[in-house]
Amino acid sequence: MNKIIALATAAVASVTLAGCMETSSMAPDASAPTANMIQTEAEFRTAIVGRTLTFNGNSFSVNADGTLSGPWDGSGITGTWNWDNGAMCREARIGTRQLDPDCQTFAVDGSTATVTRDRGAGQSFDYTIS
Repeated sequence: MNKIIALATAAVASVTLAGCMETSSMAPDASAPTANMIQTEAEFRTAIVGRTLTFNGNSFSVNADGTLSGPWDGSGITGTWNWDNGAMCREARIGTRQLDPDCQTFAVDGSTATVTRDRGAGQSFDYTIS
């Protein structure tokens, strides 16, 4: 009986240790750069406006005059944007397809902008900024 208890205790300790090792290896690297969440329109204008954003071979620009434009998906993208409470809100169309209005948050890390739909609660994707 004592042998069974000892084996069970050793097994639990082994599983616990393995779990701790896996958790620690998945912890963020403190030395790794972190993306800067854009909080204000001034930050957005500095980091994004007037630049080209590219995703999966498609690109567009967020223009200083409040418009969106570019050759997106072979049809072109047109639309408008405004800054609202920490997010870029846009209304746009690709060719003749009207996109649902959306407010998106932006986090910038070097030449990458991570954009998250639904004010940061939706799907995220990365654009290359040039």
